[in-house]
Amino acid sequence: MRSTIYRYGANAQLFGFEDPILEVPILNQTLDQYQKAVCAQCGFQIVDLNNIDELPEQAETLWYFDAKLVFTAAFFRAAQEAVQIEKGSHFQFGLDVLPSVRQHSLPTEPDLEVRTFPFFFRRKDAVSKLERIDLSGKEFEWEIDMPTQIIPSGRYSLNQNAVFASLLLSPFHLLGANMALNLNRSLPFQEKLPEWLRTRITKPFTRLTSFGLRRMNQKGRNCRIHPSAVVEGCVLGDNVTIGANAVVRMSVIGAGTFIADTAVVSFSVLGEKNFVSTGNHLVNSMTYESVFTIHGPYQYSIFGKNSAVFATINSDIRLDLKTIKIPTEQGVHDSGQLLLGVAYGHACKIGGSNIIAAGRLVPNGYVLNPPDFITLKFE
Repeated sequence: MRSTIYRYGANAQLFGFEDPILEVPILNQTLDQYQKAVCAQCGFQIVDLNNIDELPEQAETLWYFDAKLVFTAAFFRAAQEAVQIEKGSHFQFGLDVLPSVRQHSLPTEPDLEVRTFPFFFRRKDAVSKLERIDLSGKEFEWEIDMPTQIIPSGRYSLNQNAVFASLLLSPFHLLGANMALNLNRSLPFQEKLPEWLRTRITKPFTRLTSFGLRRMNQKGRNCRIHPSAVVEGCVLGDNVTIGANAVVRMSVIGAGTFIADTAVVSFSVLGEKNFVSTGNHLVNSMTYESVFTIHGPYQYSIFGKNSAVFATINSDIRLDLKTIKIPTEQGVHDSGQLLLGVAYGHACKIGGSNIIAAGRLVPNGYVLNPPDFITLKFE
């Protein structure tokens, strides 16, 4: 018989996109489905509360969390282990701010070095003050080379850690959570390797790396993949089409999505029935269903359902190399990110040759016509 964990705030919405929070996509399933699956892995079933005041007072122990929280089974298990060791009766859990957390679990408060989440454990008749426990898992290092004009260190972290959580205060937080969980798909494979081999296989663009990534591929039914396409480390839904000389690497692709000739999709999560046009690039990005993109590149960005972005310059960096600020339900926050793109709302249409600055949120349904220097008619 499963134990109970309580979830409160299920009626909330994702700021900016206004989705019911439990319907936002996590690796192409709903957050509700994801949370229930994670809790089931840990031996728990979710019971929803209208508000936190409805927690049962007589229970010997209580686990409870905010519905806006994404967390892994490893995070929950680490929390369970911690309460067996720590003295006290009332705990709130956070994460040590390791590179994987700093990169993908965007801040929820002004202090960039703190990640505390609404995930709690309480014993009956708790008398001690609320104590914070920061959890930490094994960090798997994975860095790629970057130009120093963009990243002064010349290295960009794509570290993975099974102990992960993120609070969804904006579409950018949702993007980061999906990026982390997508990368974490490689952990069961990496954990089996000795360190010397793991280090070699995580170097990009080697034959050994390509071999390892191809072994991760999962393909749905009726996929059509051109013989010249490169597909590595991917999960493909049913009826996915990938054209000639396209590159799809370390990504999750929703059912019915069409990726045209020479397009590149890497480290991304695409929803169902997307259309990625010829020669386009989607990197470290996330899309909902039925998104159309043409003439990128689009990087570190999230696209709402039924959105269309036409040859837009999608900025993802500040030239002064300061970290990028983003709108959240709690106001404007520093994301702590040097690279972060644009959040395109549901059903928005962005005309060609527009330039959108990093960290901007395009409202749902917004239509941005081409700029004035574009010829719109002839006399």
